[in-house]
Amino acid sequence: MSLLLGPILQFRGIQQGNYSVSALVVTPNDSAPSVNAPAPLRAKPPLAIADVPLLAPQYRVWRVLLAVPQSAVDTRYRFTIDGVEASFTVPAAGRSPRMAYASCNGFSDPKYMEKVDVNNERWIDMDSAHQANPYHLLLMGGDQVYSDELRSTVPSLKAWFQKSFAERAKAAYSKDMRLALDRFFTRLYLERWAQPPVARMFASIPTVMMWDDHDIIDGWGSYPETLHSSPVFQGLFDTARHYFRIFQQQLIQTHPDLTPSRDAHPCAIANTQGYHLGFTGLGSLALLVPDLRSERAPDLSRPAAQASQIVSAASWNGIYAWLDGVAAHKHLLLMSSIPVGYLDLQAAEKALDLVPGQQELEDDLRDHWRSPPHRGERKRLIMRLLDFAAAKRCKVSIVSGDVHVAGACVIESELAQHQAGGAGVIYQLISSGIVHPSPPGIAVYFLESLGGSREPIDYKISASMLPIADRGRYLVTRRNWLAIEPDNDARQRLWVNWHLEGSAHPLTQVIDPVR
Repeated sequence: MSLLLGPILQFRGIQQGNYSVSALVVTPNDSAPSVNAPAPLRAKPPLAIADVPLLAPQYRVWRVLLAVPQSAVDTRYRFTIDGVEASFTVPAAGRSPRMAYASCNGFSDPKYMEKVDVNNERWIDMDSAHQANPYHLLLMGGDQVYSDELRSTVPSLKAWFQKSFAERAKAAYSKDMRLALDRFFTRLYLERWAQPPVARMFASIPTVMMWDDHDIIDGWGSYPETLHSSPVFQGLFDTARHYFRIFQQQLIQTHPDLTPSRDAHPCAIANTQGYHLGFTGLGSLALLVPDLRSERAPDLSRPAAQASQIVSAASWNGIYAWLDGVAAHKHLLLMSSIPVGYLDLQAAEKALDLVPGQQELEDDLRDHWRSPPHRGERKRLIMRLLDFAAAKRCKVSIVSGDVHVAGACVIESELAQHQAGGAGVIYQLISSGIVHPSPPGIAVYFLESLGGSREPIDYKISASMLPIADRGRYLVTRRNWLAIEPDNDARQRLWVNWHLEGSAHPLTQVIDPVR
């Protein structure tokens, strides 16, 4: 039996000194794959977690749980599933992991393929870096797949998108749509993730994945409320969520009623909705991965509509309770799919409204933290992160993708309560995309023109872009991925390196802990 996909490795945290990883594979039938995991690596028997497509099954999805005690040195472990080899490197006990970060693994439109020479060139580059000095974690910050082609390749959806807003809002989510989207998402994951450069990395570094809009549909959560809550859009979201759970979270899917099982990631944050994750005990580093899509709702446009939000109040309470429990760490890395600190996209939107052909960017502009409906929620998050950094003497950094350029921003507080040891400085790191190219030149020109302005967030709290690019520019338009590499000594800094297409040398930013 040959595997159709996998192994795809996922990091499941460290429990009682055991480094926990899972491996997902897809087989063409219901025969369990064979697993060979030499000691001290321990493997549980393969567990069938889904049959896909869910409504007309053809293939079986399996999850294999693996665990190994951490030792005094970095150690690489190899295993096979149905003869296909995978491996991962476990950091020494007490050592913070070396991490690679990537986002935007695809194309939002076929026309962008014409802008690149080799689609997966940055994946090949990451593989070379990993072979030279292994990474322990692969953070996938959103848009692991691009569903955009469903607008043109799924006939029932293509016809729906051609209707007026009023007609779309009333249209039923037909059986044909459900079946077609079910097949579409199965094919999307199997084809995109089986590409050899991507497959090699997914079989070599345990992943932490969180979805963004293109894993559902471009701009999900930022459309007018009548469209957002329409039967077809909600049905599309429900189908995309099933496949996100199966492939990106490696969770059990109940079949045939399609009700998600109660299976949860072992590092899921308690008392939250959606798929928020929190990892502690990664040496001196903690990792927070909020889900910014499951609970997202657009502007309040009629009395029965839900108020605009990115994350619900209940989930924020759970996330902040998790933060309160984080102790004795030097760094907290927040993986936010969309940047918390970035350019004023509302100003860019006004400028681009005057430029023919750029209106396609409007959903992205409304999607961001600085969009007016989300500013209050963003301000509360920033204040809580600053307070956390000062109270726990833990440096907070944010890593994000989404915007198809690389960049960096610094959020600074001059408030007295945030001044000790550099706690009042939060670095926002942006890396995007590993496959998707940069926006059109005219859009980048307008965005770059905004880079020199400082944003007043609140009293004595501001944000500004850092000129990390050539010739003092703020935005890097070459495709890229990001490496986050901790010191192995008492200095406990984070070395951040952007690996850029066409450049032999990375861009570097160093982040000191709170002293």
